[in-house]
Amino acid sequence: MSSFSYQKVGQYADEVVARIIKDKGIVKAINKKNYEIDIGKKSNFAKFAALVKKHEYLEAEEFVRENQFDIIAPQKRDKKFETLGWTQIEKTVFSSKEIKISTPEQEQITLLIIKNVLGDDTKTWKSFTELFNKGKDIKKIFPDLPKLSEWWDHFELQFNDITGLSKFPNSSYGVYLYDGAGSFMDYISDFVTKDLDLYSKKDSWNPADIWLVKSNVIQKKYIKDFDKIKTKLDDGIYGKNEMKAVGELNEILKKAYREHDICGISLKKSDRKKLNFTEFNLEAKSNTQKLPNVKFDRIEMDCEYDEKKGFLSKTSYFYVIDTASKKSFKCAYKSNTGKGVGNITYEFLAAEGASAFLGKVPKPELKSWLENQIKALNKTDAREMPQGSLLPEKFGKDEKLIWQKKVNKIISTFGKFPHLDKLVANLQKSYAAFGLDTENATMMQMVDFTYLLARLKDNKNLTKFATMAYYFAQKKGQKYYFGPFGKLY
Repeated sequence: MSSFSYQKVGQYADEVVARIIKDKGIVKAINKKNYEIDIGKKSNFAKFAALVKKHEYLEAEEFVRENQFDIIAPQKRDKKFETLGWTQIEKTVFSSKEIKISTPEQEQITLLIIKNVLGDDTKTWKSFTELFNKGKDIKKIFPDLPKLSEWWDHFELQFNDITGLSKFPNSSYGVYLYDGAGSFMDYISDFVTKDLDLYSKKDSWNPADIWLVKSNVIQKKYIKDFDKIKTKLDDGIYGKNEMKAVGELNEILKKAYREHDICGISLKKSDRKKLNFTEFNLEAKSNTQKLPNVKFDRIEMDCEYDEKKGFLSKTSYFYVIDTASKKSFKCAYKSNTGKGVGNITYEFLAAEGASAFLGKVPKPELKSWLENQIKALNKTDAREMPQGSLLPEKFGKDEKLIWQKKVNKIISTFGKFPHLDKLVANLQKSYAAFGLDTENATMMQMVDFTYLLARLKDNKNLTKFATMAYYFAQKKGQKYYFGPFGKLY
């Protein structure tokens, strides 16, 4: 059984309407039975089909949310099928490909919305619908947008509410360039990763997805100052603390942000109801930025093993409580690959619902700190962050002893987890059956990371680690050298 969601109306409506008309009203339902629905001129189906024919997919979705299709035959049927709703149609009968909007497309559309709402050289649009239908630029980027109601509502919310957001840098900007040659995105990314050579990725320093830039002031007010930082770094002015160069860069960008000359904006999907905007790392001084500790709460991990499938779980969690907001959050440490032996990733989200995504933890920075802590704890057992490349190709007696030690340590520190006591025996089975594969590589890294958390609790650094990971995920904290930006969500 596979049913449609209402959000899939736009994606499948054309094919569904065509098939039902071709089959003269015969529809397969999720109970695997065929029903004949009324497709006459005055029927609900005819009204739905008319909206679809006019490509009014949002209206079509709204219609089937409120109306159902009348069933003509059979006369005797289950009470649940007195009528046939959109969510009762069997989805697998249809072949429409998934329509997805890529991250670059999302970012480019938001940038165009900001340009058209704030720009002084653009036409004034009455609505997002008018902008999409007559403006052409957004339609050119993603013509199927009306078929994705969730994303349409998201962008419509941005269009309607962005100027009313508190602290949003409402100004008229000369450049609304997403990326590519000549963009500030490319310039600043190259500056921190190549010129300064202090980050492997720009997002490890500043997660801004788009930049609002007054191009006429860039060369005059800022580029020279950026170049001075590079010169001082090359000349060894900063000594061993090369990150001071990033601190200086952040101070320049803070000033530029306050004057609305250069504003980096991080984009997150909204809940379609309310648009929010929050500024990060813009306090006057790093020591004035309050970053309360988080409280380490608990761990969720399941090591269940299936003889045919291997280890079943690909995600574990450790939970924290923000001591300021009293809200609960969880860090998912999980598989980052569909196949092969990769490295697990770490990302924070709200404890209730994955939609409230805080961000991924940049591993290089966290790795460096964590390794130093582990080394300080026991120099003879210094460990790196879990990595697929560090896992054994074979699982023999030595490996058995090592992993049993980790299991014992986890249990003594955090208590028992489902099937953890059988981990070593199941690792032996897994290696014998599959070798080092995706499933056992993921499980071993999750267990290894949990073991490191247990080690950190020994030297009373677990709270500090959890706090750092929490703020690293948000790229929040001038003392950690994260850059200034605003988050639109």
